[in-house]
Amino acid sequence: MNLADLGEFNLINRLQSRLKYRSKQVIQGIGDDCAVYATATGTYQIISTDALVENVHFNLKTHPPEKLGLKALAVNVSDIAATGGIPRIAVITLGLPKNFSVTFLERFYSGLNKASEQYKVAWVGGDTVSSPKHFFINVTILGEVKKNRFFTRKGARAGDKIFVTGTLGDSALGLKILQSRTKINWRGPAASRKKLVQRHLAPTARIKESNWLVKSRLKVTAMIDISDGLAQDLNQVLTTNGVAATLQKSRLPASRHFTVFCRDNNLNPLNYLLYGGEDYELLFTLKAEDVYNLRESIDKSGSPVTQIGEIRKGRGITLIDDRGQSKTLSEPLGFNHFKARR
Repeated sequence: MNLADLGEFNLINRLQSRLKYRSKQVIQGIGDDCAVYATATGTYQIISTDALVENVHFNLKTHPPEKLGLKALAVNVSDIAATGGIPRIAVITLGLPKNFSVTFLERFYSGLNKASEQYKVAWVGGDTVSSPKHFFINVTILGEVKKNRFFTRKGARAGDKIFVTGTLGDSALGLKILQSRTKINWRGPAASRKKLVQRHLAPTARIKESNWLVKSRLKVTAMIDISDGLAQDLNQVLTTNGVAATLQKSRLPASRHFTVFCRDNNLNPLNYLLYGGEDYELLFTLKAEDVYNLRESIDKSGSPVTQIGEIRKGRGITLIDDRGQSKTLSEPLGFNHFKARR
């Protein structure tokens, strides 16, 4: 069955029934002109939106619908995590070709539902529109931050230390594998390839780590989520604050699967660690005097956090290699929708 057979309103009713998560804060959800929800006292509301477009952000031949549903919400929750917020509600708009598969959409909504339960986000509405050729997804998410404790890109100063959660580059390698699956026989363990692909298809938003930083009272001076690559997103922070950064090559965190795959296939790890994109890890800066306190907190929480460099005066990003030699990173620094690809 396709959309032309079912029609818009039957489709909405059919998909709505797949969204099970409910929030006590939602007064009026799906089915009215506006949704209504109650905010917690002592908080600001925060809002973010992200779009995913077929053949730009995903390929229907390689991206399972359930995973696409998970990703559609996770990339928005990641923005909330970058502010130290709690995600609450979301709305979704779908652009659909008339011959689009209803079964695909049902599986996609199963992924949306799983993600909403994982991140405790209630779906409260949206829109479906006809698209002439390609499938597109737009999610808008609302959340809350404490009035006296939230993070932005602004605030990094010379002397601050630079940290990232998790590992870098896995998603970019996963995408490379997906895009070349029928063209190249990759060397190395199949398990490594599978792990890398999963990091791309279904990323995890670091909301747990963000909430841990909020509760820690550490002096976080700036924070951003890594969606366009470490170098690109770090440069956003640097430009906002009029400062520069030095990164230590040896400290850039990589997973075992990433390291094995690059080694076995003669790939340069730096291309993916620095410029890969869609890591959805948190990049944050911290006052130097708080580094010891952070390490103590890490030991207690078990969260993977790595110090990778330092903010300094000046402009740009300098990379220090294993021999102590420095290199200034040149543009393009990562993904940009309207510029030529690296």
